[in-house]
Amino acid sequence: MANKPGAGIILLKRIRTLIRYAMALGWTDRNPTAGVKGYKSKEIHTWNEGEISVFEHHWPEGTRERLTFALLLYTGQRGSDVYRMTWGDIVGNTIRVAQQKTAAKLTIPIHETLYRVLSTATRSHSTILATAYGERFAVKGFGQMISTAIREAGLPQRCKAHGLRKAAARRLAEAGCSASEIAAITAHKTLAEVERYTRAADQARLARQAIQRQSENRSGKPPVDEVANTTTEVLEINSLIARMALPRGIEPLFQP
Repeated sequence: MANKPGAGIILLKRIRTLIRYAMALGWTDRNPTAGVKGYKSKEIHTWNEGEISVFEHHWPEGTRERLTFALLLYTGQRGSDVYRMTWGDIVGNTIRVAQQKTAAKLTIPIHETLYRVLSTATRSHSTILATAYGERFAVKGFGQMISTAIREAGLPQRCKAHGLRKAAARRLAEAGCSASEIAAITAHKTLAEVERYTRAADQARLARQAIQRQSENRSGKPPVDEVANTTTEVLEINSLIARMALPRGIEPLFQP
């Protein structure tokens, strides 16, 4: 499974769970996976705005592929949650999500762009997304459908469906949302996970701020008026010094 390190890591975790259970039951007294090293997983690429535009240009509104894309990007949810979304989950201007992985229950406001794409969709099934035969997707079929759509749009291999979840978090970070606000959408359990998803956005934002400050102050030194005393302040300081009683010597406290 060297060509699929992520799947290899998951399989190893499952085998280890099984072995621990067998040891707890007394079926074995050794863990054959103890010395097995897992693969180093590759970080999933975060879609940039150019790649998002390419997909949207290739798949216009009204297509199932564009609807899938919009649900992934504008809800920030995993594919395992998106393909199960139903029309009944839409309540007013929000969509309700029960995450399969974490069991977290979310209520997410519907972005205006997603609302527009949803309005062009046909309601041939209880689920928002349906196969060409009007049936509910299986998880494998859903993954194949969106992967094929990405490839047909001419996007590089690095663009994966899960990268749209990271793009959603990136956009929220670039809009100035806090880690807690982003987690309210993505339902990440820790702020460290959110920071991992938004690292690219934070780096770009901080870099822009750094260059802007450098442009405003070419010398690299703080402005004189921020560190030096004004003429009035200097006069007040000199006047205060003149009024101070300076010590003339150290006298004994008690006479012999």
